[in-house]
Amino acid sequence: MRRLFSLVALAIVVACSGKNAVVEPKGIETGGTSTGGTATGGTDNGGSGGTGNGSGMGGTAGILPPSDGGCVQKTCEELGWACGYTVDECGNRTNCADEGRMCAVNEVCVGGVDGPTQCMTGGAGVCPVCSGIPDCAAQPSVTRLAGRVITPGRDDANTGNQVGVPNATVYLLRTASEADLPAMPTGIPADGMSCDRCEDQNLGPVLAGAVTDATGAFTIEEYVPVGVEVLLVVKVGRFRRATKITVPESAACQTHMLPTALPDNPTRLPRNATDGLAVNIPRIAVTTGQIDAMECVLEKMGLAHAEFTNPGGAGRVQLFRGGSPTTGTPPGAGARIDDMTPHADTLYGSLPTILGYDLVVSDCEGQSWDEGLTERDASGMNVREFVNRGGRMFASHLSFSWLHENGTTPYDAADPVATGLGPAATWTTMSNQLTTGNGVISIGRPNASPRIQNFADWMVNEGVTMAPDYAFAITEPRSMNLTLGTNSEEFVHLTDMSMRTQQLSFNTPYGAPEADACGRVAYSGFHVSVGGGMNPFGDAIFPMHCMGDLTDQEKVLLYMLFDLGACIGDTPPPPPCVPETCESVGAMCGFAPDGCGNVLDCGPCRPPS
Repeated sequence: MRRLFSLVALAIVVACSGKNAVVEPKGIETGGTSTGGTATGGTDNGGSGGTGNGSGMGGTAGILPPSDGGCVQKTCEELGWACGYTVDECGNRTNCADEGRMCAVNEVCVGGVDGPTQCMTGGAGVCPVCSGIPDCAAQPSVTRLAGRVITPGRDDANTGNQVGVPNATVYLLRTASEADLPAMPTGIPADGMSCDRCEDQNLGPVLAGAVTDATGAFTIEEYVPVGVEVLLVVKVGRFRRATKITVPESAACQTHMLPTALPDNPTRLPRNATDGLAVNIPRIAVTTGQIDAMECVLEKMGLAHAEFTNPGGAGRVQLFRGGSPTTGTPPGAGARIDDMTPHADTLYGSLPTILGYDLVVSDCEGQSWDEGLTERDASGMNVREFVNRGGRMFASHLSFSWLHENGTTPYDAADPVATGLGPAATWTTMSNQLTTGNGVISIGRPNASPRIQNFADWMVNEGVTMAPDYAFAITEPRSMNLTLGTNSEEFVHLTDMSMRTQQLSFNTPYGAPEADACGRVAYSGFHVSVGGGMNPFGDAIFPMHCMGDLTDQEKVLLYMLFDLGACIGDTPPPPPCVPETCESVGAMCGFAPDGCGNVLDCGPCRPPS
């Protein structure tokens, strides 16, 4: 039997001592959880389910006055009712369901106030798939849906680039229509903020959901329909992909494991903008450099080459060339799409342009870096405003220049956009040329990130390090960081050589209360793509320089990119199902589904006098 029609008998309080007796219908017991919600209608304190005094959307107490011969109970057929229930003053309860008169899953019971009750298509349609939720009350287990979110790799056979995605939100929609998923924004509004806080995310009409662990695994519990088509959605930051699945009826009250390998895994991330239903890929600007090639990490994780274009193109990853704007063809030094790839000045030097992106990735520029800080002085205010208004930025090695002494204004709630980045860390402008070092995940360190154990577990699962030491070799650990600010988070540090922090992040505006944090910045002190020599990528043509599978150092960046783009908040909570009320579904009396797999008691209907 499906949960939606498994109605628990009502507890009715009846007084038979006179005409002033009050009948108070109690709410249906739903057994709801944090992911399923609870019923909100028909409570004994009135609420939206109606009360015994005839007020509220739930209808009246429905007391049938006794005739001279006492209470005469009538059937729903005699009353002309199609649904609902009533209780007379003598305690006689008439439930139309006992006569087979009840509404379908896409209908609600209306009427019973000024006329007979009837079933009308309406509010119950908020959860057309709820009819498939099994009633597991008498079973040893609830229904569970388990799987693993992964990056897609260049193709289905590219297993070396298919890694687990941590902290992704996976959920079932109340409908099977992708049209019910909200549109996702791009960039920062011209006159506003785009904070993307975990508690404020608009995921659409959620039925049930879960958040992936450090390996990418997830389990959705209890409110899992079987035998009907459902929409399964994966979202991490501004990446989103949905697909339609049908959990077999034989999986009721058991754990159903989705395929985890490609091509059959339905919970992989998209390769392009048409790769699935309701797909979204964040709009990313990459300023390329001579020494680093972080654009290759995005290519290796599986974003299709057509998604990499010059600015103005249709691709979601758009390249600009870093380095000196006065040398090179086109100007700059770093990977390019073609000779029309513009210089990074056109990104950093234009506030409207940089605000058009969700994420900015700044490669290490090598010998042509902004050593005199002239670019920072000219355009640093645009970078500050971008991240303070909700933008995300990743800086590699010598791109620390965008963070170094870039504003000293402390956070002020009256003008958060003016907050400086300087207090986040102190830096040296004296470059070091270390070739190797012993990196350690910063568990237990004073500035260790609240997500440090999740990061460590992910690194172990991907084979980069091992517990309990969590150490790994770093090639070219050349961090320019000296100290961290109070609100900065450390992920990796060296235990030899320079002893410096190698991987860090912080929320913006810097120093804002947690509830007012909006954007995020991350820094890597080592080159994630090591090409060798002084200018390995200075004249590269994308994607010719992106070779092989993700290296260990590139995997570190990939985790940081997912962490950087995630909703603001230490750990994204499982998405809740928010139950409907009798009023919101338009039910005036009787029973109605709440959209979360449970049943609302909207109070007894009024019989005719």
